[in-house]
Amino acid sequence: MKFKVHAIVVFFTLVSCTGQFPSFLDSSSTITSFPSSELDISNGSIESSTLLTSISASSSPIITIDIYNLNDFHGAVEHNPSNKEIGINRLSNYFKTQLASNPNSIFLSSGDMWQGSADSNITRGRLVVDAMNHLQFSAMAIGNHEFDWTDSYIIQNQLRSNFPLLGINIFEKQTQQRASFADASILIERSGIQIGIIGTIGASLESTILTSAVMNYEFVPYTNLVQEESERLRELGADLIILLNHDGNVESGVMPYIDGVFNGHTHRREVFHIDGKPVYQGQAYGQAISHMRFVFNTVNMVPSFSQNQSGVYTYDNLVSQNRFPTEDPEMKAIYDAYLTNEINAIKNEEIGIAEGAFSRNNLGQLAVEEMLEYGHSVKPEVVASFHNTGGVRASIDDGAVTYGELYKAFPFDNELMIVQVTGEQLSWWLSESLYKRTIPNLAPVNTQNYWIISINYLTEKHLESSQYPHDLSSALNTHQFIREQLKTRWQYEGTIRAIDYN
Repeated sequence: MKFKVHAIVVFFTLVSCTGQFPSFLDSSSTITSFPSSELDISNGSIESSTLLTSISASSSPIITIDIYNLNDFHGAVEHNPSNKEIGINRLSNYFKTQLASNPNSIFLSSGDMWQGSADSNITRGRLVVDAMNHLQFSAMAIGNHEFDWTDSYIIQNQLRSNFPLLGINIFEKQTQQRASFADASILIERSGIQIGIIGTIGASLESTILTSAVMNYEFVPYTNLVQEESERLRELGADLIILLNHDGNVESGVMPYIDGVFNGHTHRREVFHIDGKPVYQGQAYGQAISHMRFVFNTVNMVPSFSQNQSGVYTYDNLVSQNRFPTEDPEMKAIYDAYLTNEINAIKNEEIGIAEGAFSRNNLGQLAVEEMLEYGHSVKPEVVASFHNTGGVRASIDDGAVTYGELYKAFPFDNELMIVQVTGEQLSWWLSESLYKRTIPNLAPVNTQNYWIISINYLTEKHLESSQYPHDLSSALNTHQFIREQLKTRWQYEGTIRAIDYN
């Protein structure tokens, strides 16, 4: 096994300081010099065009802080090789191994942890919270999808958590104060090093949440808030400050006040730097783990970011490097108890057969067809159906289909709404990038009113401005979910062909 480094002296200097080989090497590893341009930070190997910052071979004590982060986990507790989802039992083993290797390890999340799978949705996030408690997570930023079940479940899960939920810029509209369930930060100590963790969510991400679920809150710009909190943490002795940011972008004004950022929300694998400081995001669904290493010389307490020993490690990285973890028996026992007592009877119910693999687009087209038929059964005048593309979250493989698979594809509890629109408004709906289906030969005119069926995520969207225009007073809530309608249809038809929904 060869690892290519820029200078042999870096390796031997590190060994002389720490008394041991770095975690990514063993005593039998071969060192080969090579051009720095061959390094790639995006794949979880030795990943930097700038190698490990030289640590002086002096008698100064060195402390290494390893920080690991998950983002947009979306309840992906089950090991799912087909979608490269590591699963909570194996993630638990991985994190415990890192903690055993370095007791100065810290585990964090930049949000969207609970909602998204049958396992987590059925338990309203309790299973994920218990797993995070077991792994001694230190903090979690609140993501937009933590609001999907309203603030009541955020409060319940906050009370259950052994770690704070962070959201320095989540404000109650009525009081103009930070939400009661959202802390601004936490100060963590490891071997005398003080690490401040601040949590933010992207300003205006309320638009990505069911309006009625978040109507009492607003997400405000956070630069000034982070600056003030960072200064407060520094006064309390913080040697390092990390931002957990549930957004794909970082407000540029915060960078002078923090040392690194773990992003979320956009489900991308990203490793880049702003003003020389790391900004990482690790995909979603537990498909990758973000890691930053900071090294302290305790004489001057100045942190040095070890870029080549940091990165975003994917499912495939761990497999190719023979580091893919086995199941942690303790976590497996926790998960198995939930499966037996609450989940399996619902999740494993077979509802029919998929002839051919259903892509997300196939499922979206199937959904709007079913919505149109269901809308007709409730109100025969319904002429069109609409569903947002982002509301379909997974594909379904060829073969037997379980309710759990359907649940993962349609995890949102969005109720089907029948509303009235003018011809002009209908033309607007039809022009939007949505899954849609109409009755044959539909010819909307401006002088006529029409009935359509959609989900309340769209019909409620920015109710004050009617972003998706319709007659608010006409809204008829069927109190049905498309997930349940598709379950009933699959059970009735037995087999549904993917090719019919291209």
